[in-house]
Amino acid sequence: MGDKIKVRKSKEKVIEVATGLFHRKGYQPTSVDEILERSGVKKSTFYYHFKSKEELALKILDMRIEEFESDVISKTLCETSISPKNRLHKFYERVKAFHQSLKCYEGCPFGNLAIEMSDINEKFRTRLSAFFKRWEEAIESCIREGIENGDFRSDINPTLAAGLILSQLEGAIMMAKTYKTLDPLANGAQTVLKLLQLA
Repeated sequence: MGDKIKVRKSKEKVIEVATGLFHRKGYQPTSVDEILERSGVKKSTFYYHFKSKEELALKILDMRIEEFESDVISKTLCETSISPKNRLHKFYERVKAFHQSLKCYEGCPFGNLAIEMSDINEKFRTRLSAFFKRWEEAIESCIREGIENGDFRSDINPTLAAGLILSQLEGAIMMAKTYKTLDPLANGAQTVLKLLQLA
């Protein structure tokens, strides 16, 4: 029983360490040896759990996507108990809080990985593409409902607006990382909400 707990804990430690390294440094600059050194896990134990660094990274990506969809998207953009305008505002606040906790370092784990890997690894690209599409659809649904109930102006296309919002958000995160300030996120959120609402 004790051995099983040790094995499970070693797997959890590898995932925890690798998650931080992939976010901070990127997938390619992070080596298995560095993950082993920082986690204190033996190479044989690593390969007992994961066939490769790629398998580990894809598992972490799936976990982070699932967590973001359940803890952020579902509880903000898809939270039908509050108005679409407040949903979008709450969503922006969650994103800002996350990057504030990082002191504007590291950036978006999904955006970083998309930039780094989309041209060179189809497994990463297809996972990220499907995730961004679902995220965009959640924004679109929120905007569409906001138009219907009068929260948002009726002369905008919800599909195009959702794509614009997601693109603007990822760009604002990159600028927040570059400038080391939340201003691009805060100003972007304020401007988007103002543009969506009735004059």
